[in-house]
Amino acid sequence: MTNSALKFPPSTTLEEPEVSPNVEMYLKSIVRLYDGEEPVSTSAIAQELAVSAASVSAMLKRLDADGYVRHEGRHGVVPTPAGARIGAVTLRRQRLAERLLVDCLGISWEVAGFEACRLEHAISPLVEEQLAAFLGNPTTCPHGHPIPSPDGTLWQHEHAVELVDLPLQTSARVVEVKHDIPELLKFLADIGLRPGVDVLVKHRERAVGLLTVDVNKKTHTISAQLAGDILVEQRGKNGAVRSRPKP
Repeated sequence: MTNSALKFPPSTTLEEPEVSPNVEMYLKSIVRLYDGEEPVSTSAIAQELAVSAASVSAMLKRLDADGYVRHEGRHGVVPTPAGARIGAVTLRRQRLAERLLVDCLGISWEVAGFEACRLEHAISPLVEEQLAAFLGNPTTCPHGHPIPSPDGTLWQHEHAVELVDLPLQTSARVVEVKHDIPELLKFLADIGLRPGVDVLVKHRERAVGLLTVDVNKKTHTISAQLAGDILVEQRGKNGAVRSRPKP
């Protein structure tokens, strides 16, 4: 599923404006939080960036004046095409950097996101293009988050469901881990529950909020809350996983 509001025609030549890393971070967060319809609230941005609501309000006024967001009063902001592109490209560079750190440098996935945030602001369009080619043009980061396409198009795993809702004894493949809490990511890595692996729910204890799952044929117990942050795609009768949309 793509977000057409953030898509730019391939033939359009867009010069990349000079903006500060702080502006890139704000626009990246707004793009991540924007669902294509409802404005992004000040409180959501403050929580995402771990800054005060007052700081966010001041920055949003600046971004509105610069034409990167459109203020919807107390409802929040929506990104303009210019702001959406900067945010999406910054997000693309972060997730490409994560792939480099994890796949090529052996950095653990629980810290790769933090390190990639430091690198994303130094990646130029040329380096971005070459980095994507070097990595084999990946479509997701190590956590399974979709990588925006070069033209700024965002997409989602179209047929994914949360692991907590997967029917019992149904084979599926993990496609995305939605949270980024280092301790939980380390736990998931320790039990091998990460994008690309097979998973099956053997038992569900709703009263205590626990699931018994098979991960690559090994049994583990996880909380229903954690399972709600894991997206999976069910396998068909022939064992194939539904294909995800092209970005």
